[in-house]
Amino acid sequence: MARLNKIIFLCAFLMTTPLFADYYAGIGFGWNTIDETFDSNLYTNENRSGQDRYETSANRLAPVVQVGYQSPLCNDWIIGILGQWKYLNYKTPNVNSSRGQILPNATFSSINIFGGDIHRDFTSKTCLRNEVKLLGLVEKQIMNGYGYLGMGPVLFTASNSVYVTSVHTPNGVGDHLISTSATRHKTVWGGAVQVGYQYCLSSNSFINIGYTYVQTGKQHFKNSVNAAILNGGSVPGPTTLFLKRSVRFSVQELMLSMNLLF
Repeated sequence: MARLNKIIFLCAFLMTTPLFADYYAGIGFGWNTIDETFDSNLYTNENRSGQDRYETSANRLAPVVQVGYQSPLCNDWIIGILGQWKYLNYKTPNVNSSRGQILPNATFSSINIFGGDIHRDFTSKTCLRNEVKLLGLVEKQIMNGYGYLGMGPVLFTASNSVYVTSVHTPNGVGDHLISTSATRHKTVWGGAVQVGYQYCLSSNSFINIGYTYVQTGKQHFKNSVNAAILNGGSVPGPTTLFLKRSVRFSVQELMLSMNLLF
């Protein structure tokens, strides 16, 4: 009898619950403010070391593509899932040397690694190319549309490069300019919260206006290079440089997209 009651309840639920769901896709753009915090440690196998740190910010206008799925929950509530891709194309901007991004005649906290007769510049740049978000959404009907809250993971394809430019005098004859770099690639993970409003234009189209906040944890980039080669030498020397960098990002975005249901 209990099993029969459960079957009757399930049938009644299915008969009274709308059995439809909508898929949608959209394109648009987002205005992004990216804040970067960078810390680096440089040390050698000869127990010499130095540190560098900077904070910087930049604005980017980026294209957005999104696909989603939504299904009625009850009354005027909807649940869904949303995937967004954005070509962020962020690169650390140049900032003045007092903030550490470009260090003319750098010695890394007065620890001379390359030699007293060498003038050098250090520059670090981080690139965030692609951003991908996967958000779970809860939506409520408000006037001619739906207000929503979404949360989920986000990832970036990222790289960090340390550039070294050295000017020295080989064999005491003339200035000699050497530029080289060390680069590391990785995927950077974080979390995203998005709030917004979907304004319905018709039964199968809507405009999505949203604000998103993204925060990553500390992401670590590591390289090891030979000091002589990094400084323009033709053969490796006895000193190895170990470069450890940690980078953290926060991104705020205002997004507008046009979407079609199918």
